[in-house]
Amino acid sequence: MVKNLSKKINLKKADMRIKQMSFMILFVFILFAVAGLFIIGFQRGNIRASYQIAERNTAIASLATIAQMPELNCESSAELCLDEDKLYVFAAFSNDYKDFWPIASINVTKIIPGLKNQKRCPAANCTYYEVYKSAQKSVQQYSTFVSICKKVNPSGIVYKECSLGKIDVGVIIHEENN
Repeated sequence: MVKNLSKKINLKKADMRIKQMSFMILFVFILFAVAGLFIIGFQRGNIRASYQIAERNTAIASLATIAQMPELNCESSAELCLDEDKLYVFAAFSNDYKDFWPIASINVTKIIPGLKNQKRCPAANCTYYEVYKSAQKSVQQYSTFVSICKKVNPSGIVYKECSLGKIDVGVIIHEENN
């Protein structure tokens, strides 16, 4: 009987140790799960910030790239110089290039001091070209100054007439989904 009682006590101790070990393993698992969720949440914020920075850098790089495109650039290949005649034609056919652009919008505006009302091209005495515009609602604009030049022939002598302009490139702002 003492042997039986001794066996029962040893079984109860062993059973208690197994339960303690199970709870300890469960606690460690929960601890690592919480720590993992915290790290994932922290990394998610870093990834989102990195994505927004990369998107902004893409838009800024697109400013120079678009201004250097042969379809829009001046014949002299001057940096940040847009040919107004090419802009006029390109703005008229902008919908044909909707799958070509990795951005949300491209606008080119002539800077004319004292001018209050902007007039969209193609039109007489127009002041801005909407080269491309997607259907996106949330767009962040980045811009730089460019020369807008065209060839004129008022008295039989062909020369290049340039004015100051601004090119705006819009990128899509991705809303945060929690």
